[in-house]
Amino acid sequence: MSTAPSLLIDLAGVARLAGVQRPVASMWRSRFAAAPDPFPEPIADEGDRPRFDAEQIADWLARTGHGNNPEARADAAAAATPPDFSFSDASAVAELQALITLQAQIDALDDLSHSEIEKAAADTDAHDQSLRREITAHVARGAPWLTFATGLVDAAYSPSAALRLVNRRHAASNRAAGSAGSLVADAVALVADTTLALAGNNPTVMLDASDTELSSAIATALGDDVSIVLPSGVDSRRVRRQLLVDGHWVSDAAERASRSVTVARVPADRSEDVSAILQSVDEISLSLRHSDAAVVVGPARALVDQLAPADERARADILRSGRVRGIARLSTGLVDSAVRESLALWILGEPKGEVPPAHRITAVADLTGVALTPATRADLISDLVAGMGGGRDLRAHQFRFATFVRTTSLQARSGSLVASATRKPAATTEEAAELPALLDIAAEAVRADLAPIEIAPDQHDVPRAASVAELIRDGHVRRIQGTRLDPALLGSEGLVVVTASDLDEPASIGSARVDQLAFAGRHPSTQLTRPGDVIFRTSPTAAAWVDTDGSKIVAYPARVLRITTADPGGLVPEIVAADIAGAPAGPGVWKRWMLRRVAPHTVTPLERALAEIATARRDLEARAAQLAHYATLIVAGATSGAVTMINLDHAAGAADPR
Repeated sequence: MSTAPSLLIDLAGVARLAGVQRPVASMWRSRFAAAPDPFPEPIADEGDRPRFDAEQIADWLARTGHGNNPEARADAAAAATPPDFSFSDASAVAELQALITLQAQIDALDDLSHSEIEKAAADTDAHDQSLRREITAHVARGAPWLTFATGLVDAAYSPSAALRLVNRRHAASNRAAGSAGSLVADAVALVADTTLALAGNNPTVMLDASDTELSSAIATALGDDVSIVLPSGVDSRRVRRQLLVDGHWVSDAAERASRSVTVARVPADRSEDVSAILQSVDEISLSLRHSDAAVVVGPARALVDQLAPADERARADILRSGRVRGIARLSTGLVDSAVRESLALWILGEPKGEVPPAHRITAVADLTGVALTPATRADLISDLVAGMGGGRDLRAHQFRFATFVRTTSLQARSGSLVASATRKPAATTEEAAELPALLDIAAEAVRADLAPIEIAPDQHDVPRAASVAELIRDGHVRRIQGTRLDPALLGSEGLVVVTASDLDEPASIGSARVDQLAFAGRHPSTQLTRPGDVIFRTSPTAAAWVDTDGSKIVAYPARVLRITTADPGGLVPEIVAADIAGAPAGPGVWKRWMLRRVAPHTVTPLERALAEIATARRDLEARAAQLAHYATLIVAGATSGAVTMINLDHAAGAADPR
């Protein structure tokens, strides 16, 4: 007589248990259905989601040797669920978390009676802040998941890891979380490092109650010297459970020190719109005391980007408080359930010293498309935290990403708050006063290859750098879309085609061509490039190339920026291409690229100088290629024995009669 299975597993769980991709698990099911050792039959078949007995699957993996997990039997609980349990049920997940947390405090929990389990929960959580009510509710339903919780801890090797596993599976079952979903590791590290930088000497840190992984990472980074506080509410119970099994002590909210740092994740729930997000941030701002600080992470669409008039006024009210010290727009892909959404980071607090609100400065940075590597995180945090200091601190700091604007000017902006965040060059830039002397030194070094460019060491005003969107609006440049080409048209003769991948290696341009008549028949209205057009792309990295000849086809997704000849606005194609190279990448980010400009009377001599340098560089590259070819032939001749290398010094010595 067969018994009901204690744990069920679907094909996604089979893949996790076996350490393979889900398509492989599906292949096993079809391939080994009629084999001598067949794949187990499903217990329940819910359309395209069959469920199997986890114990049978683990035994089959162990017998057949399929998969990459030799410990399949021990790990079965980590990939399966009881028949009456769902990871999408928040109350059921809370009960399971409470069981795991209690097991971390009480040995052999599954040996206790139901009344003893309730008493253990009451003793562990006398004030019912983390698990008591969940344990009571679970015992009332007969404690059906107690064995599962024990197996989960064994499979994950610790209660802490088991809780994280439950959190991940709950998040995976609730992909509709949208902007409120789990942060990826890089985003968690950025917020944790920022909090650590602001914490200073022994303050209280008020952790976010809606993001368990974020709060746990911050608590771990802070160590034991900082008091941790959680707000009251249902959400904080989940965080308390994780901190409890991680060994972190949570202080009472009444014990808040004279200085505190608040960490907030917005939105806390997917139902919150932009207005609700801004209201939450406003409440955080108003709750700060003079010495307090806050770190807020949330969608860029609410914290940075252009808003509807009503929301724009609400954001301006927060900025008007004078407490917003740093703003950074981050890249996409930092939220598991909203991979196309960009995040933003705000730092709030009072600046050092008595700085009137009208004179306060805010650090702004645009890191759209920039990966949050450890070095990037450190430099960004350093830039933003510098905004908490006074004027002397700002002057002493070398900024990599951030620029500073008056907070009052941010209040008046109708567009993006980081529109003026000009990308900083990676290398140190010398003071403008030193440039004439540096130019003379550099010109002398290349005198053998290039006649020095005539310069006059007098300073003059130049137009400010502007975003591509501003330059298009003012008519200085046009964006022209690339052509969606049928690959069947490509050949070896005809018009040159420039693709997005060609921008990585411009020397390859010309290898792909299209017959002119065939192209005109398919795309009669498409424009060819003109001399001076800047061909660019936005992903996977930003790249650009100046077409000096024109008459080329640009294949989508590559596009063209065409400078207006009659009114260039100080734009020079080569400078535009240089500013695009290495700029933030991603959909739509090109509108915020900041392009440098020159004075109108400088455009012509600068273009001439750059053309001469480009010509000299091509000549040198050709000579270098010839030398490399010569070296290759010499090596081939010597190693094949086809020629003999003559040692002239030895021959001369042998001929000397002395």
